[in-house]
Amino acid sequence: MKNNNKKKTVTMLSVAEIENRIQSRKENLKFQNAKLERLTDKFIKLNEANKVNYKKLRKVKIKRGRLKSKIQHIKNEIIILEIGNVEKESLIKQSIKKFQNIPYKKQKEIYGMLFLLPWLVGFILFFALPMFTTIWWSMNEMAPKPGGGFDFTYAGFRNYVSLFTSETLAGSTVLEVLTSSVIDILIDLPTIIIFSLFVAVLLNTKFKGHQLVKAIFFIPVVYNITVVNNTLSGTFGQLLGSSLDEGFQLSETFSSFLMQIGIGGGLIEFLMSAVDRIFMIINKSGIQIIIFIAALQAIPIHLYESARVEGATKYEMFWKVTIPLVSPMVITCLVFTIVDSFGSSDIMNFLTVNSQGTTMATNQPGLYSSISIIYFMINIMIIGFAFISLRKRVFYYD
Repeated sequence: MKNNNKKKTVTMLSVAEIENRIQSRKENLKFQNAKLERLTDKFIKLNEANKVNYKKLRKVKIKRGRLKSKIQHIKNEIIILEIGNVEKESLIKQSIKKFQNIPYKKQKEIYGMLFLLPWLVGFILFFALPMFTTIWWSMNEMAPKPGGGFDFTYAGFRNYVSLFTSETLAGSTVLEVLTSSVIDILIDLPTIIIFSLFVAVLLNTKFKGHQLVKAIFFIPVVYNITVVNNTLSGTFGQLLGSSLDEGFQLSETFSSFLMQIGIGGGLIEFLMSAVDRIFMIINKSGIQIIIFIAALQAIPIHLYESARVEGATKYEMFWKVTIPLVSPMVITCLVFTIVDSFGSSDIMNFLTVNSQGTTMATNQPGLYSSISIIYFMINIMIIGFAFISLRKRVFYYD
């Protein structure tokens, strides 16, 4: 029998290399000690000030703690080097060690950048050139050439002005359709998020047939919306509509009752518009429900057990444990809902058919590009506003 166990060859550092490393570490140690002295002086001054700035004091204290840890690590390296017989590490091992010595917060930032890297590469390769081409086209008047291609005439922002003044679709200008679409999105957004979270909490409980119920809520996402619309507009839709008429009449009676007792008209209008859009809300909530269910199932059970031991009720656990831990997914669902709502809004009709019934893409690519840029900018503005409003309210459990 042949012995296949080969001994790994280990390369040791030479005496000269060890001395060079010791000298380098001692110089670094001297620099870090001087830095620690400066931070200590700053800490003492802040602590002795008449009006103590606790925020700055805490930052300096954290920096001192990290620096002390770094100095101790350098001292340990010097002791190991002075003993001798140090293995020569490969570049990969050295890189891993350096990464492990980085603070945990910085490590998370690096992981985040690595996570974004595939998207960044994909954007540069596939989307950057079309995006800049669209911006350039939107600032030109373009006429098709007989042999193919376009003649460009620089127009500045003339296409954008034309969209908001003269270009119409079914008698409505871009500004009117855009305003209506934004209002619809602002109404649909909280309704879809609240409905999705409510249904996800219900579906997350264990009961007979809960998997089937999850699948039913996800059917509108899987199947073509045209099939759903045809079903609802057919015999089944007529029967369903006649049975719902009584419900809508009841809701109108209830809304007049709310007006009489002094509840604001804005809230009533919001609730009534949500009732009118119930089919659309269910259709657009499938993916959000799945996201929220995944977030709910990722919550550690021991947090609920701890809350139960402390005497918290289910209502308190929902608001103090469930809502904070699913809050990061709220931003994800907001972004998805905004983009999805814009994709099915009336403004998309301007991207396909103009007032004469012909496509802008064929005869007016400059206008087509302008409406695309406007569509993109409005999306970014609403997403940015939602993100800025909610980022400080989001809780990340580590």
